[in-house]
Amino acid sequence: MAQQYYDLPSLKMLATFECAARCGSFKAAGAELNVTTSAISHQVKALEQDLGFRLFERGHRLVNLTPEGRELMEALSAGFTSLSIVISQLRANHETPQLTIGATTAVSSLWLTPRITQFWRSHGDITVSQNVRDRPFLRPIQPDLVIEYAISPPKEDAIRLFDDMLIPLCSPSFQETQIADLSLLAKAPLIHLDAAETNWTNWPNWFKSLGYSGAIATRQRVNNYTIALQLAQDGIGVVLGWKRLAQPLMDSGHLVQFSPFQTKAPGAFYLIFKNGAHTRPEVESFSTWLLAHVE
Repeated sequence: MAQQYYDLPSLKMLATFECAARCGSFKAAGAELNVTTSAISHQVKALEQDLGFRLFERGHRLVNLTPEGRELMEALSAGFTSLSIVISQLRANHETPQLTIGATTAVSSLWLTPRITQFWRSHGDITVSQNVRDRPFLRPIQPDLVIEYAISPPKEDAIRLFDDMLIPLCSPSFQETQIADLSLLAKAPLIHLDAAETNWTNWPNWFKSLGYSGAIATRQRVNNYTIALQLAQDGIGVVLGWKRLAQPLMDSGHLVQFSPFQTKAPGAFYLIFKNGAHTRPEVESFSTWLLAHVE
């Protein structure tokens, strides 16, 4: 067999893996791709055999990414996002209504993408592409819309999208009983997010807002919230959860609340419009629909 130019596994296997990793479930991936769960499992297993290492740690009804799986998922997500943008631009050249919306990895995977899927059921003629990055978007913003967390309202044309609550989360296997004492919670293995540019609340801020000023433990430090959530799902420690964003992982049983303490996030998530974008019919249709579907 002739060697493939890019020396890549089957694109079908890669796409199946990306869907399973994004959904966090072979069953959910099967539903999205309209195939059986066993078909998803078969494709993932074939990809693992082709690569020579495991991509998932399989448990009872749950699957979690291995470190190699997380690395491959990040590369595929970035590649598919770039490909999506290029294809959207090409479609736009043929007068297909299209728009681009920017968001962080966590907002995209946990909150935005499922809603875009719902939007397409009633607005299949409008192409919606995502620009995903975990740093603030440069000004002036280039996407037509951006979802961004901010302590104060943005200077651009923007609408407050939703507020959120901050709660400690962990895997079901990690939690034996809820900790109802702040000093004991502070001694738990905490997963810290080092992402100052996002202005997201961290563990020190969270404990301070509850009146606790003692020492705080550390288990892992990461600079990406999606990775922090994955570490918590893997049973590594306790992550500070954005309740609205993490709700799908709680509903699926991948994460549970580790402690009853919770605080309101000091800022809010805003839908920001590129200058002049709100006058375009497709942007107006999508933004109006999105705002109407915020629970």
